[in-house]
Amino acid sequence: MNYCKNCEVELDDDLIFCPLCGLRSGEEPVTVKNSEEIHNKLRDRTLNEIESLSLTQKLKLFRKISGIILISGIIITLTINFIISHNINWAKYNLIASIVTFSNISFVTFLRRKPFLMIISSLMSLILMFLIIDYFNGESNWGIKLAIPIVTSFYVLTLVVLVLIRISNQIGFNILAIVFMAIALLLLCIETFVCLYSHPIIILNWSMIAGASLMPIAGLLFFIHYKLKKGIELKRFFHI
Repeated sequence: MNYCKNCEVELDDDLIFCPLCGLRSGEEPVTVKNSEEIHNKLRDRTLNEIESLSLTQKLKLFRKISGIILISGIIITLTINFIISHNINWAKYNLIASIVTFSNISFVTFLRRKPFLMIISSLMSLILMFLIIDYFNGESNWGIKLAIPIVTSFYVLTLVVLVLIRISNQIGFNILAIVFMAIALLLLCIETFVCLYSHPIIILNWSMIAGASLMPIAGLLFFIHYKLKKGIELKRFFHI
């Protein structure tokens, strides 16, 4: 009569593998050290396979994993919400946010070579999300009056920056200057829309201070870029 050398179960003569652990009859069990070595080899092989993937393949893999996580979160929150409240109320916000998040991940995955189309698609998905949230909240119109204008300003300024980068003959400090100017304008837009949402008049305070601080930096970066473009060395320019 044969015995399994791993779990010591008595084996019939016609059994090739142990019915409990699957070890072949007569084969020596894997030691702990060998098991750790196999685990490390499998882990290294998995990491090497991931590293060998192209950027598109990595993005698709990330999209699949994100989809599984988001779907699991949706199911869990809907279930908990229904068990506690016998209704679906707060979980519907998680539902729409998860769908929009997955949509934006998909836009990055499939439209990353078309940045303008990617940005417009992302903006449309966020606008739709805020409209649905407004519908859920009733007559607050928080999304229409505040969220959508701010998000639209951000995306419009992002598109402007991308256009200026594309048409720029030389990329350097001028790009940083453009980004600083866009941030200053975005801050002005944010405070403007916040004022319009809470008060009937526009009173700009902190955004003006922030913009006044960023604009000189942008001007200095433009000046440095211009000097470097003319062929003047940076050390000579600063008298180093």
